Amino acid sequence: MDRVPEWLVLIPMVAAAAAVTLWVAGAIYYDVCGAGRWSRLIAAVWVVGVVVTFAVWQPTWQPFVALLGATALFLVWWFRQKPSHARDWDPCAAVMPRAVRDGDAVTIENVRHFEYRSLTDFDARYDTRTYRLSNLRGVDLLLFVWDVKLFGHPALVFDFGPDGRVCLSIEARLRRGQSYSLVRGLFRQQELIFVAADERDVILRRTKHGPPVDAYLYRFHAPLGEVRTAFLDYVDALNRLYETPRWYHGLAANCTTSFYRLPNSRWRIDWRVIANGRLDRALYADGRLDRTLPFEELQRSSRLNEVANEAPAEGFGDRIRRELEERRHDR
Repeated sequence: MDRVPEWLVLIPMVAAAAAVTLWVAGAIYYDVCGAGRWSRLIAAVWVVGVVVTFAVWQPTWQPFVALLGATALFLVWWFRQKPSHARDWDPCAAVMPRAVRDGDAVTIENVRHFEYRSLTDFDARYDTRTYRLSNLRGVDLLLFVWDVKLFGHPALVFDFGPDGRVCLSIEARLRRGQSYSLVRGLFRQQELIFVAADERDVILRRTKHGPPVDAYLYRFHAPLGEVRTAFLDYVDALNRLYETPRWYHGLAANCTTSFYRLPNSRWRIDWRVIANGRLDRALYADGRLDRTLPFEELQRSSRLNEVANEAPAEGFGDRIRRELEERRHDR
């Protein structure tokens, strides 16, 4: 039998070693050194040390095994890091929501509805609001898509008719002075938060005051029983998180994967769960969004930025939906 060419083994081994080395370098930078003054130097020393070891220690499999052993020891420490509610939080993530169910009524404490002049200048306001499950009418999908079109942020807006709407958004709980970073999200740098908020807060925070983003509002097509179950799953999850903090992770526990990990969600094996700027395309293909229009036309007519930024505070939710609906009819 012919021997397997050496390069067929060497290339995947070197690729795996490079990935492991870079991840550990990131963990050293963020989690060991706290992204402080000497973080880059210490992370660079690790990378150079690994490269030199592979260059001088032959055969290649031996330093590879040593690297895996060192990484395993590092992971023992890394997994022992504990999430916490006791940090110096960004003011917008400082207060955790909590819910109490009493039969048909679900009362959510700390529903955020800030009035923003900028992301650092705002009136911080929280309400306690009660929603009756018997008044549940449906749910809308909010999708914010960044300049890098593959990545975005989804949130759900549950419509309880006379009780109003509540937006539930799964987010990284930023600490004071932090900004969101895809790379930082792969390490132990952010906890998870389920935000309960007025939809005007969630929308204008991003369309008016945040980095450039395209905002879309879609009606989500699902049986009311399924919508009710999803809402109660959110309620249970935010209560568990109120009691026990969890780490945010940019891949395994982010704004999209955390939803699909809720007890009654059907796990979705789809690359667009990670590249969630394309999540609306996936849901459209599943029949979860309006299929009476071609997707490109639906997306154009669902773009929210100008409509939301010009809508008055009074009757905000009804106004933006009415204008989007008129836009679709005009097309």
